[in-house]
Amino acid sequence: AMAENARQLTGIVCAVMDARCGQVYNALFRAEDGKLTRLCDDRALPIVELLEECKTFTEKIYLVGDGAELCYKTFAVIRAELLLPQLRFQRASGVAMAAQEMIENGQTVTPDALMPIYLRLPQAERELKAKNAQKNNK
Repeated sequence: AMAENARQLTGIVCAVMDARCGQVYNALFRAEDGKLTRLCDDRALPIVELLEECKTFTEKIYLVGDGAELCYKTFAVIRAELLLPQLRFQRASGVAMAAQEMIENGQTVTPDALMPIYLRLPQAERELKAKNAQKNNK
């Protein structure tokens, strides 16, 4: 939905949501000729790792999502563009456009098949796991 707002541009759309602790939830898309092509699965990764990957692109990089401002200063070395707020954040129309494209490609799902995708464990579970690992190493 975030990338849909940049469909009319030409370049790499870097959709980022703040995952805290110097990390972002991310997906990359190529925008060209009014179409979006997904370049990677949704993922959670450190901002510096995302920057290293984005350095490999020769196209213009456009930052969208609530993590865009967080990445903007770090991405200054590659001259990434921070889109205006009306294009930066996801909107219902972006969800509708993504859904329309999926329907046109026969990619429908039943309502009971819609489930959230968790890209990493919640912080409390990560801390408990680390604490238990320390306990087991003693």
